[in-house]
Amino acid sequence: MPEALFLKSLEIHRFRAFDHLSIERLGRVNLIVGKNNVGKSSLLEALWLYAYQGHPSIVWKILEFRDEGRGPESQPQLRPPERDDVIEDYSESVERLFHHDMKERQMFRTQIGPVRPAEKILTISLTNEIDHKTGELRPLIRTQLNGRVEDYRLNIGTYRLRDGNGENCVMVTANGLDDRSVEKLWDSVALTPLEDDVVNALRLIAKNVERINLLARRRGRSGRTPVVKVSGVSDPVPLRSLGEGMNRIFGLALALVSAKDGVLLIDEIESGLHYSVQPDVWSLVFEVAHRLNIQVFATTHSWDCLTAFQEAAKKYEQDEGVLIRLTQKEGQIIVDMFDEEDLEVVAREGIEVR
Repeated sequence: MPEALFLKSLEIHRFRAFDHLSIERLGRVNLIVGKNNVGKSSLLEALWLYAYQGHPSIVWKILEFRDEGRGPESQPQLRPPERDDVIEDYSESVERLFHHDMKERQMFRTQIGPVRPAEKILTISLTNEIDHKTGELRPLIRTQLNGRVEDYRLNIGTYRLRDGNGENCVMVTANGLDDRSVEKLWDSVALTPLEDDVVNALRLIAKNVERINLLARRRGRSGRTPVVKVSGVSDPVPLRSLGEGMNRIFGLALALVSAKDGVLLIDEIESGLHYSVQPDVWSLVFEVAHRLNIQVFATTHSWDCLTAFQEAAKKYEQDEGVLIRLTQKEGQIIVDMFDEEDLEVVAREGIEVR
């Protein structure tokens, strides 16, 4: 197993539905499968939090993606609230991230990290501080990693990710990247060799694509929109006019190259992609992840996606591809692992892994 991997193993305590989840071995490209509501997306969220050391900006993003509450990070103009009930609303939102045991209802504390060593485990807890002016208790998020403790008050909306707050980690939801993320990531790869990887990804669907760029929207609309130069066509063509698959693969490729020397998280990777193109997409993911030193974690509901993953994993041995199945038994989440040899049997025999 290459030393450069972000995580070689994973252990989660008391996060969402996970009371205790342990994965002894991870690969460079990891595909997570399982039935609905078994914790696939939660596993990605735990990794996202770990990559950014439990930073509250990621906490609020996770809650917003699931419509579970809006925190002060979502409202940059918000002034510190004066009413206790407003602060308490934030506290109740954050509690959703913690595994609830009815016997230990007040133990809002989670741990995420490798199975070993212990000093690399991130601890996130919801606790209180005393307001020295009023003497009242105020809720805060406390993070601990490698002996470093950080406290973030829940009623302050000025926390922003900065250098040193974590690893390079890119999250792609089932709905894809939002426009703001696309613009930010594109500006970081435009006119670099990484741009070629993005164009090559688009050619998996449309071989006549020559270039891509982001142009300002017309008629006073803010932001920029992706357009492509297609051979034989003089004017730029809006990417969205070429179909959902093109828009999805652009976002995936852009996120992939932007995760250089870091981590890429993809929820429902097959979304918007026809089954016939999925083997080529997985080959691209394996090749770029290996070349740019990226560890990939993706989820899927699709058997076609799983078999395409198996085909690509055969080309990249040495623990590159790992399949992780999550199942629920008696209220506990159980992990089953499949390596390259197991994957071939899974694909041939049609073993149920969803």
